[in-house]
Amino acid sequence: MIARDVALTALERALGHTFARPELLAQALRHRSAAWEQQAASYERLEFLGDAALSHAVAALLFEHWPDANEGELTRARAVLVRESSLAAIASDLGLGAALEVGCGLEAGSAGPSLLADALEAVLGALLLDGGWQAFRATVRRLVQPTLAGIERSQLALEEPKSTLQEIAQKHGQPLPVYRELEGSGPDHGRRWVFEVIFNGRVLGSGEGPSKRAAQQAAARAALAVLAAETPSFE
Repeated sequence: MIARDVALTALERALGHTFARPELLAQALRHRSAAWEQQAASYERLEFLGDAALSHAVAALLFEHWPDANEGELTRARAVLVRESSLAAIASDLGLGAALEVGCGLEAGSAGPSLLADALEAVLGALLLDGGWQAFRATVRRLVQPTLAGIERSQLALEEPKSTLQEIAQKHGQPLPVYRELEGSGPDHGRRWVFEVIFNGRVLGSGEGPSKRAAQQAAARAALAVLAAETPSFE
């Protein structure tokens, strides 16, 4: 218990916000497995709120940061900033994993990227309720700034290939890309997925990854390479 109290204090310090309602932070860090054991509320409602508010705050930040960016660039950049891997990295830097409350079947210290990203959104939702929009926005901007600084606008199309491929289809009045699962193999802790993408009626690429999303992104990236080779000005 003492170790978790220390982790909570460290998390507040890293966030730059001391909760006036600490029960909100406690709920934001309570995984559904722990919530079921305790018959208490999990972080899921706060995650819903944090997810929506985060998307809005990041959109506003990008709108100001890149005044000459078009809608496609802004959409792709936002996807980079709020995607699972980016949020999980922020959560890890904050030491959020050590403060997580999970059930007996899980270990907080071994939380994967998905759990960390979800919990960060919940913590941000709790911060919004506790500190208001100004405190929330300031925290979000500080947390995403390192990732934003590393984004190269010329590489955005490949950073979020699924979004890019969908935008191309919409621009040319074509059906949206369809992703078809080809294979899912390996143990639960090391599963590999293979997907192919059907674009405008033909299989345009395939890809492999440790999650369905990663495999779909790889397939979309392969499809973009094909389109670029066939029609250099395809965008």
